[in-house]
Amino acid sequence: MGFSTISRMLERLLARPAPASPPSDREVRRKLDIGVDPMRAYAVGDVHGCIDKLRRLEEAIVADAAEQPSSKLLVYLGDYIDRGPGSAAVIEHLMAPPPDGFSRVCLCGNHEEVLIDVVDGRRSLDDWLRLGGERTLRSYGYDLTYMAKHRRGGGGDRTGEILSALPERHIAFLRQLPSVLSTPSFVFVHAGLRPGAPLAEQRDEDLLWIREPFLTEGAPELGRLVVHGHTPAEEPVAQRGRIGVDTGAYMGGPLTAVRLAEGTMAFLQTR
Repeated sequence: MGFSTISRMLERLLARPAPASPPSDREVRRKLDIGVDPMRAYAVGDVHGCIDKLRRLEEAIVADAAEQPSSKLLVYLGDYIDRGPGSAAVIEHLMAPPPDGFSRVCLCGNHEEVLIDVVDGRRSLDDWLRLGGERTLRSYGYDLTYMAKHRRGGGGDRTGEILSALPERHIAFLRQLPSVLSTPSFVFVHAGLRPGAPLAEQRDEDLLWIREPFLTEGAPELGRLVVHGHTPAEEPVAQRGRIGVDTGAYMGGPLTAVRLAEGTMAFLQTR
């Protein structure tokens, strides 16, 4: 299966409308299934604004895949924003075309979901700031502390004013991120899966937020390797039918990717 075929399949899937959502609820995110395994796939863990590590890791991936002429898939597992210094630059990077010869899918993380919930009025601004949103605002040139000291007048809801610092096209990009990507051999997802539930019945709440019991039990009933981020560890985790690649990049750890190719697995990291 060639690069152009996978790219066309992804384009068709992403062009489909999102599933219907309950009234006044957030939109249900797309679940993508491309129905074929790429010759080589790379899945990147939680970036959290670490733009320099992201660029170096992507360069390492391109070099690692140089001998593979086709069918190369690059999957980002969510949590692009908050906590680290360069959230705006990370989003801009991911919105640009992927490296030559690669298809790229960016999945949604719980941090992206929280920001969209704030934009849509389902959560308070403080909910996002507690997760590291202040550093994201700073990456867009909005210093929350400075503006609070120098803002003229008082009272009123400042949420709209603060969120206006975020470009609409970046918000649109985060809004359309799918929750999961599956192939015959793999499931790529931000947080994990609810054990015992078919993939079609997994809720966004599970896919973007779950830890236990997934971390202990895995999802053996799916018969596919689950590749995820969300739960940081000092080293990549490979156990119980799952691979975890969140290695705490924003806390000083490396940014990690796993390479999956013809039944083999290897990790790439940048600091």
